Amino acid sequence: MKNEYQKMKKHLLLGALLIAGSTVAQQEAKPFTLAEAQDYAAQNAYTVQDKILDYEKARKTIKETAAMGLPQINGSFGYSYNAQIPQQPVPARFFDPNAPEDEFATVAFGVAHQNQASIQLNQLLIDGSYFVALQATRVFKETKSLEREEAEIEARKNVAQSYYGVLVAQKTEEILEKNLKTLTKNFEETRKLYENGFVEDQDVTQLELLVNNLSNNVRNARRQVDLAQQLLKFNMGIDLQEQIVLTSSLEDIINPVRSDLSLASSPFQVDQHISYRGLLSQEKGAQLSLSNERAKYFPTLSGFVNHSQSNFGNSASDVFDFDTYWIPGTTIGASLNWQIFSGMGRQAKVQKAKIDLDRIRVAKTATESQLELQYKQAISDYEFAMDNLSNQMRNRDLSERIRNRTLRKYQEGLASSLELTQVENQYLEAERNYITSILTVLNAKEALEYALGQ
Repeated sequence: MKNEYQKMKKHLLLGALLIAGSTVAQQEAKPFTLAEAQDYAAQNAYTVQDKILDYEKARKTIKETAAMGLPQINGSFGYSYNAQIPQQPVPARFFDPNAPEDEFATVAFGVAHQNQASIQLNQLLIDGSYFVALQATRVFKETKSLEREEAEIEARKNVAQSYYGVLVAQKTEEILEKNLKTLTKNFEETRKLYENGFVEDQDVTQLELLVNNLSNNVRNARRQVDLAQQLLKFNMGIDLQEQIVLTSSLEDIINPVRSDLSLASSPFQVDQHISYRGLLSQEKGAQLSLSNERAKYFPTLSGFVNHSQSNFGNSASDVFDFDTYWIPGTTIGASLNWQIFSGMGRQAKVQKAKIDLDRIRVAKTATESQLELQYKQAISDYEFAMDNLSNQMRNRDLSERIRNRTLRKYQEGLASSLELTQVENQYLEAERNYITSILTVLNAKEALEYALGQ
């Protein structure tokens, strides 16, 4: 009995370990560097997925348009049953020479059952609109490709900013927790001194107030970390329930940015920007649309071949007997269509296409100026952010020195709790400003790279 109990216990323990191992494996966090997160988003972000499907649809549209100029073959098969065959009157003398002249007889022309099978080949020979349409499909594919590229650029930028947001939130939480730990220790020591009569109640109360406020900030910082991670996963196209871990630190990202000054000196080339290239593609499409309307002034020519075979009989078995003779018939021809006058409607369509082309050209000129202004603004913001980062770094170092000196003085009884509270708040504010300046630099870098079309 004891052996059976031990075996059962062993099996239960093994099963529990397997279940636990499976759960851990399912919940194992996926690691992502910044570059890996951006690469993942460039393939899996929801907006990118939509543009990928749109691009695939454009490829099918090209095949659909090209098929219009290929031979079109149609086949048909028809069966009819004449339940009551119509009769026609004829002079009775056709059958009886002795019949009176005004006497008529009726004759049924037709059979009860009839089959007809036919196959028709149509081929477009000349159509200006078709050839323009072929060129337009290539431009359409190019436009969809640019839209996909733009979606990838946007996805990379959004993921980078979300990634920065998570790191900043984590750094903020880390700083607050560190300060909370130090203040909690000071608060406990001060309370013991108060209990022994060495400090006043105000000192304890002041530190307790500071600890409570800081504890609330820590809890809020943790919530901000969770929200920032959810936003990052959404921008990456990852299920919100999956766990991820960021392997790039804030220092790993900001240090190369601070040391590399080449970005601010990169030349601006408007023709390399994705928005401008998209307008160039739209301009091509508008030109082809105008050409298509003009092509409708010319005639279209198409050819056809039609072959049919028919079978007749007074019984159903006769018409479905394929060993009998089926009467053949073949027609070959061509059709020329030319709309000579359209009530000035065709001319109006050409003029509308010209207007659309002019609007695209106006938009292209405006976009050139807009992108250049955007680039200059991005350069200004980036340079200011870099200067502000250096300034906030100095302020943080100074406030940390003041805080540490005041803390030592407080521990020696040379500073009040109010002074300690003031310098502690000043230090936390300097830390927040420093972290915010890092985030501002990184976002300004993303904006500048986008303005440069990178």
